[in-house]
Amino acid sequence: MALNLLGRSVRLVEELLEGGIVERDFREEFVTYWAYKAHAHGAEPCSLIAPAPPSRTVAVWRGHGLEVVGEDAAAVAQWVRRRFGDKTVVKTDDAAFLWLDTPLLPAEYPETAADLHRLADRLGGDAQAVLEHAASAEPDDLLTLIGAEGRGGTALIAVKIPNPRSRKARPRAPEEPLSLGFRPGRTPQPTLVGRFFAPALPVVRTGVQRADADWVHGRGQDARTGRLRAATVVVIGCGSVGGPVACALAQAGVGRIVIVDPETLTWPNVGRHPLGAAAVGRNKAEALAERLQSDFPHLTIESRPVRLHDLIAHDGDLLAGADLIIAATGNWVAESALNRWHLAQGRERPVLYGWTEAHASAGHAVAIGRRDGCLQCHIGRTGAPDLTVIEWPDGGGEPREEPACGAHYQPYGPVELAFITAMIAETALDALLAPSEASFSRAFVAAPRRIAALGGRLTEAWRAAGGDGDDGARTLDRAWPVADCAACGVTSAEAAA
Repeated sequence: MALNLLGRSVRLVEELLEGGIVERDFREEFVTYWAYKAHAHGAEPCSLIAPAPPSRTVAVWRGHGLEVVGEDAAAVAQWVRRRFGDKTVVKTDDAAFLWLDTPLLPAEYPETAADLHRLADRLGGDAQAVLEHAASAEPDDLLTLIGAEGRGGTALIAVKIPNPRSRKARPRAPEEPLSLGFRPGRTPQPTLVGRFFAPALPVVRTGVQRADADWVHGRGQDARTGRLRAATVVVIGCGSVGGPVACALAQAGVGRIVIVDPETLTWPNVGRHPLGAAAVGRNKAEALAERLQSDFPHLTIESRPVRLHDLIAHDGDLLAGADLIIAATGNWVAESALNRWHLAQGRERPVLYGWTEAHASAGHAVAIGRRDGCLQCHIGRTGAPDLTVIEWPDGGGEPREEPACGAHYQPYGPVELAFITAMIAETALDALLAPSEASFSRAFVAAPRRIAALGGRLTEAWRAAGGDGDDGARTLDRAWPVADCAACGVTSAEAAA
């Protein structure tokens, strides 16, 4: 090891003496070296733009202590209002984006406004026109984002030029506008450009915080981001299962999520739901959609505070156009109705059903595809599945009853449930990114020690299907074949044929 390190050190010294490695490192790590020379390290501009050529005019909004840069005023306004509310006033200024074919060396970093203008001239194309157009409105600060390819991918840096009138030093007095001596809006372009990009006017170098979807979801390195961004998912049921699944899909970058639930959040829900006390008394779907929209303003998050039957009757086009429907209602009447609707539609898009067993000791995700079984093929007319994982010899799996008629619940917490919701969310991503033509089932089984501690054991049917397993939690995929099902109208013999 010592000899290896010594040899590498010798090679590094030799490469430094030769000199080629220095320029290569400066260019490949240009963002790092730019940060060493930055003048401002606080509130860096927040970028929504696609960091790719060509050089172009972009838009910037300033408010709430932020500078948000987007491709145009409409894109910025949409992001800002999703983040801060529909009533937020959004007034944008023009800004510039310059694309570099080769990253800058430290000696090329602009020190003055004239340096930035010369850099744009050197880039050719529309770069200089873009910069001058952004300056023509005489903004308080002219913001220019600069992009280039480094070793780790595309990166952004920024330069700000303060309007000369805002500086107390020369070349202009604070009260003197750039249009001094001319009518407003009539300053000759060469005069305005010469004043704004004066050789004596220093610039402010700063970094950039990327907030575009590619960066938020995978830092520009996740090949799945584009496909997920284009997807629409409808999540029906926003309880302790559907709520966390919707959150996971938003974090994964699904472009449009529609959350459906008619119920309000109550205090007993708070312990294992993504929403907290601030949302008690509000509709679950509306409150969660509002929070996720604020957290992920680059996505589209919607809500429908209605029952599934009403959604089918009055908003069927939403369901028909979705890339995936996830049902986590825990209500067999509702989900059997969705299954019948799915069959009537020809099963063009997959529907994913998710539920838990007692104490969240096991969980199920059933994806119904174009062929093989429908949901009812292996779920009885009362909603009981053909195959359960855990049985409770002493009745420990029975729902508990609140001190009110008809109010029942299962005593488990969010930690146990997280394994199941993660499994359902994973199955949802599989259905979006690599959809299976065949229906299938995926089950999560808790560790044997936890099942035993709760007084449960694996059913004989499950042992025959999946074995005893080892000492840890696990998931198991199984087929979901056609059965003698009243919903499908297909018998087992016909399916076999």
